[in-house]
Amino acid sequence: MEKVKKVVVYPCGGIGFPLSSVARYAAFVVTEDLLPGKTEIVDAVRLINGFPDEVELVENNPTIIIDGCGYHCGSNLFRLLGIKPAARILATVISKLPPTFVAGCTKKEINLSPGRERRVPSESGKNLAREIAVQVKTLALIMLNPPYHYKKQRVNTEKTKICEYIDDPTLEFNYIEVKEGIYRPTEMPKLSGLEP
Repeated sequence: MEKVKKVVVYPCGGIGFPLSSVARYAAFVVTEDLLPGKTEIVDAVRLINGFPDEVELVENNPTIIIDGCGYHCGSNLFRLLGIKPAARILATVISKLPPTFVAGCTKKEINLSPGRERRVPSESGKNLAREIAVQVKTLALIMLNPPYHYKKQRVNTEKTKICEYIDDPTLEFNYIEVKEGIYRPTEMPKLSGLEP
């Protein structure tokens, strides 16, 4: 196990739902504004096609998946590649919680709905993306600091059949909820500060 130097973010890759755009927007907020240089977005196409730099990125660093909807695209992709994410954020749950990125505000004061825009999130979708980004930043900071240590994994590109989708990868990853909307596989290191 090694000290973590970078945290990878994989946002929902779907294009049919506003939450997909919100998840991607959140990933950009984290990697460009909140933790630049310490976080990086993984490219699914390059990863599936076995590009060495993308494969090494997810093998050598913990990944936070932002699943945008009930299809669990991110979790399914990592399941197919044989990689356990370090944590998962479920955007549908976060959208129902009070915001934390503006102290003292309530859900009624700041709209966290995904909105209806798919190409670029609406203002409420951007608010939700910022909330998700704050949650990703919190998780990434836990992973970047001791006592968190990440054990390298190996991507399995040999037998990957991208069409072997399952409805709910929660059981396969043994996800446990550590905070509302935030999960980790039981086999991955605990997220200190969020769980005992």
